This record gives sequence, structure tokens and C-alpha cells, in this order.
Amino acid sequence: MKLSTRIRSGIGVLALSGAVLATSSCSLGPKDVPVFRGTPSNGYDVTIEFASVMSLPDGAHVMMNGLKVGAVDAVEVAPESARVTVRFDSDTRVPDDVRAVIRQNTLLGDTYIGLDRSAGDAATGFLAEGATIAVDRTASPPQLEDTIAVLAYFVNGGSIQRIQDAMSKINTVMPEMADVRNMASTVAVDLRDLAQNTGEIDRMLNGFDATAQAINTRSDVLSTVFTDTAIHFWYRWAHNIVGYVSKALPGIGSIFEGGNWMVPMLESLADTSAMGRQIWDDAPATAAQLSEFLRTTVLPFAERPAVDVLSVESASGNQMIGDVENLLRMLGAVK
Repeated sequence: MKLSTRIRSGIGVLALSGAVLATSSCSLGPKDVPVFRGTPSNGYDVTIEFASVMSLPDGAHVMMNGLKVGAVDAVEVAPESARVTVRFDSDTRVPDDVRAVIRQNTLLGDTYIGLDRSAGDAATGFLAEGATIAVDRTASPPQLEDTIAVLAYFVNGGSIQRIQDAMSKINTVMPEMADVRNMASTVAVDLRDLAQNTGEIDRMLNGFDATAQAINTRSDVLSTVFTDTAIHFWYRWAHNIVGYVSKALPGIGSIFEGGNWMVPMLESLADTSAMGRQIWDDAPATAAQLSEFLRTTVLPFAERPAVDVLSVESASGNQMIGDVENLLRMLGAVK
């Protein structure tokens, strides 16, 4: 009996202790957990107003130029902003034109306050005890939950799948690998040829430069062309000359519209022109051959007409040159 009474008493004590612990733990928050941060014991307080502090903890570092210059002492919620009380070290002088930004070095890293200012700006004053950095000179990062939500929407919303589909379509429209290699080799040959003929590029650039200089030296002429008097001239020229030409264009158009009968004639003229161009191109060589023919054949024959008979054969193949020579000698044609 005594043992049972002791067991029941022990169970009651344990239940009571558990209830006390559960009740006291309801008032325990992240701020009540001891951390190894702290505010400077000697320093001065400055208030920084943020639109949102994104669970900025007490004791968070305040960084400027890569150095810790203070820590967060308290966070209060105001009607239009969150007021963060920061305590700076007593030997720290903070310019009064700084901008305060809540940052995290990584997505889940520690949150801290960074103080930034333009490097070229000279300090006109420094923050003192009780000074305030207004909300228009602070910036709050987006909530971590919002960032994760955007990332989740990007992953689950089909964006990656659409990228894969786009890459698949690009692969389908791309040529075969052999064609790509041929194209690459052709481009390589062109680039190599271009590299070996940079002199032509230099010559072209020099030509452009000479043209630009020529235009620059005649800038007065160009200025005259674009004066009010010249513009009036071009207007009158377009009105009086181009106007008459435009009236004649319909008649010319009717000729071309019904001029199918002229196609064979034009083709013949094209062939004739091509032949004439070929004759013109071959004229020097033809003239040389004609001159040689006149000098070596026609003129000697005109001076001393003579014919050298080398062979006379009968139908049976017998040589008759001797008989013919005797016959011509009897006739007096051959001496």
C-alpha cells in the first residue's frame, strides 16, 4: 500500500511539473533565447525608420564599410513604419547622409543593417544622440516568404518545362551536325582569307576616309545645297520637270504592258550586242592575224604571182607531176 501511494504521488508531481513547464513555455519567444550578440555598453542611440524590418532580431549587427559599428537595441512598431533603435560605439562617427538597408548575405543568413553612402560625397555632419534616419533614406528587402513563393511559382509554374520545350524546338530547326561542321569550316576559311587580306580592308577603309575628307572639304557646297534658296530650287524642279515626266510614265507603261511582241526582237538585239562585244574584245588578236596574213601571203603573191605544184596523182594513184611539167613547158607556162 505504501509503495502504491508513493507511485501515485510521484506521478502527480511529474504531471504538475509538466503542466507548469507547458504553461511557462507559452511565453517563450525567439527574443528570449540567449544569443552571443549584444549592444555596446558605451555609445549613443540613433533611430532608423523602415517600412518593414523582416524579423530583424535584437542584437543584429550594424555594418558600415565592412566593419561592425553598432548593434540593434530595440524594435518598435509605429503607425506608418518600424522604428529600430541602434546603438553605435562611442568612438564611431556616422555621416548624417547615410542610407540604411536591411541585408542578408545568403538566403537563410543572418539579417543585419548596412549603412551606405556615396564614396565621392564629403561628410557635412555626423549623427548624434537621438538622431533619426527617415524612412525615405532606408530600404527593406522583400520578405523571405515572398522570395520563396516567387521561386516556387517559377519552378512549379511550368517555366522550366517551357524552357525545355523551347530548347527542343531550337534543336529541331537547327541543321544536322555535319552541315554545322561544313558551315563552321566555310566560316573558318572565310575568316582565314579575311585575315590574310587585311590590306584590302585597309585600302577600303582608306577609301572611306578619303571620301569623308573630300566631303568635309566641300562642306560649303553641301551647305549651299541645303539652303532655303536651294530647297526652293529643288521644289520648283520637282514641280516643273518631274511633274511632266510623271505624266509621260502612263504612256510608257502602256507600251511595256502591251509590248510582249517586242520580246523576240529584244532577245535578238541582246544576242547581237553580245556578239558585237565579243568581236570588240577579240579585235586586237584578229587584227594581228589579219596583218600577218596580208604580209606573208597576199602581198608576196601580188608582187610575184606563182603557184607551187608539189604533186599530181591519177585516179589509180600514179604520180603524174613529171608529165604535167613537160606539158606546161611545151605550152610555155613553165620555164
